[in-house]
Amino acid sequence: MRARTLVCCVGVLAFGWQPAAGSGTAEIEYLGDVPERIATHSQSWGKLGLNTAAYDPGVRPDKAGDPLRIGDRQFARGLGHHASGTLVVLLDGEFSWFDAEVGLQPCGAGGGSVVFRVSVDGEMRFDSGILRPADGAKTVHVNVEGAQELRLEAGDGGDGITCDMANWADARLTRSDVATIARPPAVDMARFARVVTWDPDRKDGCRANRLQEFAAEDLFLETDLVREADGCYAIPTRAGGYRCIGLQWLNRRALRELRLRLSGPAAPSAVNSIGVEGWFGESAWQGQWKPLSGDIVAEGNEVVCRLSMRSPEGDRLMTRKIRWILPPVAASWRVRDLASFTRTRWDTARLLVQAESALAQAPVGIAIYNGEFLGPVGPEVTLPSPLHLEVRFARPSSVNADRTVIQFRLPAGAFGVAVEDVLANECVYLPDHGLFVARDPAPISLADYRRKVDARRTVLEEVRVRPDQTLAQAMTRTHNPLQSEGPVMLSLACDNTKYVLERDGTLRFQAADGEGGDWFASGGRMQLRWGLGQADKRTRQLEGGWLPIPVITTEHEGIVCAQRVFVAPVDDPGSDPARLNRRAVCVAEFTWKNLREDANPVSAGLDIVLDSRGERPAGLAPIEGGFRLEAEGDVLGSVVVTPSSDLKLHVSDGRLQLRGTLPPGGRAGFVAILQPPAGDLPTVGAVSELRRDAESYWQAVLAPAMQIDTPDPFINDLVRSSQVRCLTAARNEADGAHVAPWIAAMSYGPYESEAHSVIRGMDFLGHGEFARRGLEFFVHRYNADGFLTTGYTTFGTAWHLWTLAQHCELTGDAAWLRAHASQIARVGDWILRQLAKTRALDAHGQSRPEYGLMPPGVLADWNAFAYHFCMNAYYHAALRDLGAVLGDIGHPKAAVFQEQADELRNCLLSAYRWTQAQSPVLPLRDGTWIPHYPSQVHSPGLLADFFPGQDMGRTWAYDVELGAHQLVPAGVFDPNDPEVTRMMDHMEDVHFLGNGWFDYPAERNRQDWFHLGGFSKVQPYYARNAEVYALRDDVKPFLRTYFNSIASLVNPEVMTFWEHFRHSGAWDKTHETGYFLYQTRQMLVMERGRTLWLAPLIPTEWLEDGKQLAASNCPTRFGPVSYRISSQVDAGRIEIAITAPRRDRPEAIVIRLRDPESRRLDRVEVNGRPHDRFDADQGIITLPSDLDALTVVAHYR
Repeated sequence: MRARTLVCCVGVLAFGWQPAAGSGTAEIEYLGDVPERIATHSQSWGKLGLNTAAYDPGVRPDKAGDPLRIGDRQFARGLGHHASGTLVVLLDGEFSWFDAEVGLQPCGAGGGSVVFRVSVDGEMRFDSGILRPADGAKTVHVNVEGAQELRLEAGDGGDGITCDMANWADARLTRSDVATIARPPAVDMARFARVVTWDPDRKDGCRANRLQEFAAEDLFLETDLVREADGCYAIPTRAGGYRCIGLQWLNRRALRELRLRLSGPAAPSAVNSIGVEGWFGESAWQGQWKPLSGDIVAEGNEVVCRLSMRSPEGDRLMTRKIRWILPPVAASWRVRDLASFTRTRWDTARLLVQAESALAQAPVGIAIYNGEFLGPVGPEVTLPSPLHLEVRFARPSSVNADRTVIQFRLPAGAFGVAVEDVLANECVYLPDHGLFVARDPAPISLADYRRKVDARRTVLEEVRVRPDQTLAQAMTRTHNPLQSEGPVMLSLACDNTKYVLERDGTLRFQAADGEGGDWFASGGRMQLRWGLGQADKRTRQLEGGWLPIPVITTEHEGIVCAQRVFVAPVDDPGSDPARLNRRAVCVAEFTWKNLREDANPVSAGLDIVLDSRGERPAGLAPIEGGFRLEAEGDVLGSVVVTPSSDLKLHVSDGRLQLRGTLPPGGRAGFVAILQPPAGDLPTVGAVSELRRDAESYWQAVLAPAMQIDTPDPFINDLVRSSQVRCLTAARNEADGAHVAPWIAAMSYGPYESEAHSVIRGMDFLGHGEFARRGLEFFVHRYNADGFLTTGYTTFGTAWHLWTLAQHCELTGDAAWLRAHASQIARVGDWILRQLAKTRALDAHGQSRPEYGLMPPGVLADWNAFAYHFCMNAYYHAALRDLGAVLGDIGHPKAAVFQEQADELRNCLLSAYRWTQAQSPVLPLRDGTWIPHYPSQVHSPGLLADFFPGQDMGRTWAYDVELGAHQLVPAGVFDPNDPEVTRMMDHMEDVHFLGNGWFDYPAERNRQDWFHLGGFSKVQPYYARNAEVYALRDDVKPFLRTYFNSIASLVNPEVMTFWEHFRHSGAWDKTHETGYFLYQTRQMLVMERGRTLWLAPLIPTEWLEDGKQLAASNCPTRFGPVSYRISSQVDAGRIEIAITAPRRDRPEAIVIRLRDPESRRLDRVEVNGRPHDRFDADQGIITLPSDLDALTVVAHYR
C-alpha cells in the first residue's frame, strides 16, 4: 500500500464562512446520543457505555451496561467511562459550554477512586480531585467557546483501577449562537492515498480468522489503477456493467467530503445511482464495505459527496478506504482525478532546514505528506546554506490522523519530521544524520543547540555512569507490596492433579478427575474459619525459601496458627524418583500454639465442600482420631487430630469443628490429607516423613539441571522456585511422553506462542528432558496444512521452530532431530509457501512494501491483522536456525531454509526502511531526535496514534514489547548497529517512563527514572530489552532491567510472577518465569559466536570480599560448563575454578570480573602460570579452551 507523495502546490479547496448553528433557544447535544462527536477514546477496562455504565463486552456481548448511577442518583444520559482513560470530543468551534455531573458508579467490591479532568484545546479547565463512591456527584461547567477539542480524562486515584467506573452523567454540549470562524484552505488528502479498484460485489475482506492460514486470493483484493494516455484512469468494468474506483490510505481519516473529477459534465441521472462506501473493521484486511451517509450532487464536471459525521456503525466516521460504485448508466464517464477532504483544521508555517557541514553538498530528497509546500520545492535539494520553507500543515489534534510530515532522504537514511514537532520545540536535530529543522527565523542556531545537547545525557548514558542497580534497591523502590496477593499452585512436576492454595489458606482441589470447564467453580474447597474472630496478622512464605511448601501463619489474641500445605509422592521412589505420574497426596497441616502465659481457648471450623458452585459438602465418616472424607462413595481423604492434642474434632451442622483450650505455650493441631480417589491414605504419623519425601522429590527433580549459588539468597530461591513453578504449571499426556507447558498455573493453557518462553527458559537452565517433551507436545499438534496453533495465534509456529532449533543446538540431540526431521521440515515448507504469497508487484511493476513477508496476522491479544516486523523476525530466526540444525544432520532442505531466511531478512529490512522513511522522528531525553523504529509495515508512526483506544488502550505496547527491538535477538539487526543504539535510547527515555497498565504512572516514573524505568509497562518480560543489552555486552543497563523487572512482578511470598502490575492478570505466569530464567542464564553464561563467556553480566556486589558465586552443569552449545568464583578482593585477588566444556570446544573462554572498587586488573595466573590475555580496565580475561580444568587467579591493584 504505497502512498503517493507529491510536492507541488495544487488541490486546495477553500470553504467560506459557515452560518450560525441556530438562533433562539440554545441547542443541546448529549454526548451519549452523538457518539460521532467522540474522536478517540481509551479506557483500561470494559467498553464505553453510551447512556449506560461501562461494561465488559465479553460478559455481556449483547447487552449494554447498567443504568448510570452516582451515589443514590440515577441518570438517563451520559457516558459510562472507566479509568484510566480519555475521551476526545471534537467541537469545531460550534459550542459554548460543556456540562456534566461526574462521579463513580457503585461497584460490588465497594472501592474505586477516580480523578476527573477536563481540558479545552490543551488547557486544563476542571480537576475534580480524587472522588470515591461515597462522594456523590460533582458538577462540571466549562466554557468551550470557539474551541476545537474537548478532552475528558478519568485518572486512577492512586490505588489501582479496580471499580474505577467513571461516569460523565448528563454530559452535554450547548451550541454557540456565534457564527463559526472561516475555515482556512483545506488540503486534498487524496494525493496521499493509492487510487485503486475493487470488486464492487465483494463486501468483505479476508475470510481467515486469527487461527487460520491467510488465503492468497484475499491478500490483494485491491488493484492499483493507472492512467491512460488522456490522463484518465482505466477502470475495469465488472459484472452487470458496474465500475469501482476509490482511495486507500495507510491510516483512518475523518472524512468530510469526497469528489470525483470527470473529463466532462456529470449527468444528474447517473449521479442518483452512484454508491459511496467506506471500509469498517479491525484492519485493512478484516472488515466490511458499508454505505456512507451523505448528500451526492453534481457540480459541473465533479460529483460531490458531503458526508455525515456519523459512521454506519454509529460512531465517528473514520475510515482508511473509500470507493465509488459507478452504475452502468455512468459507463461513459472518464475519471480524471479523485479528491477528499477531512475535518482537520489547517494552518501555515515557515521552517528552516539546515545541514551540518559534512552533508552540505549531498543530495537530499524532500517531500511532504499530509500537507503542501507553499512555493516551489523540487524533489531533491542540496543544503550548502539553510533552506527556507513555507508549508500548509494540519493543526495538532488528538486524532493525529492527518499529521503533516516533511520527508527527507539523506545518505545516512530516510525519515520524516512532523511540522508540529518543529513548532512545539526549539528545533528537531538529528546528529547521526546531520540535519537541523527549526522555525523560521530559528530560535536557536545549530551550533548553539549542538553545544546545548552535548551537555545532556540519555537515560542509558546516565545508567552507565551510576553504580549497579541492586535487588535490594529494586525491591525497596520498584516493588509494589500488592504483588504479594494471589494463590499458589501445588502438584508434583508436570502432574495432572492440581491443588491451589489461596493467600487466606483456602485449599482448592478437584474431587473428581478431569479439568474441563471452570476449575474453580467445579472444584472443591477446604477453608479454615476462626471461631473467635478474624485473624489479626498473617504471613506467608515457602519452606526453605523455594520449596513448594507454603507456610501461612495467622495470629489472633495470643494464638498462632501455622498452616503448611504440600504435595508429596507416596509410592516407592525407585531408581528414578523424578519420573512423571507418581502417586501423591496433598497434605495440609494445621498447628496452633498459645503464646500467652495463661490458658487460651481455641475454636475453629473447617469447611470442606466438593463443589464450590453448589456448596455440596464432603461426606464425613468417623475414624480413629478424626474423620474420613468421602466424595460420591470414594475416599477423598481424612482429617485427623495430632496425637496427644488438647483439641477435639467433632461435626456440627455439617462442618468440622475444632475446640479446646491450650495451656501456656501449648501446641495442638490436626492434619488433612487429600488424594485422588484410588489408593490408601497415609496415617497422620507419617506426615513428617511425607514432608521429607516432598523435599527429597524436588531436590531429585532439580538435580540434573544447572545448579546456581549466588551471594544473593533471594535470587537463589527465586531461580529454584521458578523452575518448580514451570514444572508445577505443566501437565502431561501420553503417559508422560509429552508435557503441556502451560503459560500460567491456572490460566490460558499451553499457548503455542508464549509456551516457548517456558520451554526455552527451562532448557537453558538444564531441563533438556522437559524441553524435549514440551516440544513434542507441539510437534504432535502440527495440523495437516503444516502449521501450529493451540487456539491463540499462528505466529507461535515461528516461535516454536526457533525454540526447537535452539534446543537442538544446545543439547546436540541429533537422534531426536532425525526422528522428527520430516515433520519439522513440513512446517518449514509451510512457511515458504506463505512467503511466496506476498511476492507480488504493483500495477507499475514495483515490489510492494510487504513483498516477501509473511501474510498479515496477530501476535497476541490484539486481533487486528498486520505485517508485524516482530512476527517476520521470528520467522526469519526459525528458518535460519532450522536450516542450521537440519544441515548438521545432512537434511536436503537445510540450504533452502537458510537461503529463504536470508531472503526474508532482506525483504524485512526493505519494508522496515520504507516505513521508517515516512515516519516522524522521535525525541530523546538529551534534546536530540532519532528516526522512528516502526513495528508494522503500513503504520509509519506510533501505533497509539494509528489505532487509538484499541486492544483496551494498549496498542502502544506493540511499539514497545513486540516492537522493532525484537529484531535484535532474532538476528535481523546486529546488536551494535547504530539503529539499535537509537531505539534502545528512545525506549528508555520515553516508552519505559510512560504510563503503566494498572500501575507506574508516568509522573512517578519520570521522577524516579532509575528505579521505575528499564522495563516496559504492560508485560515487562514480553519486551526483550534485557536480551538486547546482553547481546550488546551492556552490563549496567542489563542489571537495571533484570532487577527492576523482577521487582515489578514478583510475588515474594510464594516466589511467582504476575502477568501484570498490581496483582492483575494471571497469577503464577510461567511465560514471564521462563524469560526470567533465560535472563539469569545470560547473566551467568553466554555463547557469543564461538566464544563462551562466563559471569558476563553479574553485579559487582557479588564480587565483594568473602563472597562466592558458583554455577555448575550449565548447558551450552559447547557442552556443560561449571565454574566457581571466590573473592578475596580486599587482599587484591579473585580465584576462579573452571571445568570446561568438552563436546565441542569453543575457540575461547572469556570471564569478566569487575572489581567492586573499580580497581584495574594487574596480573593473571592460569594453572599457576602467568597469563597475559586480559583487559585490565574491563576486567575481562580470555582463557584457552583446550584444557579440561582451569584455575585462574586475578590480581588487582
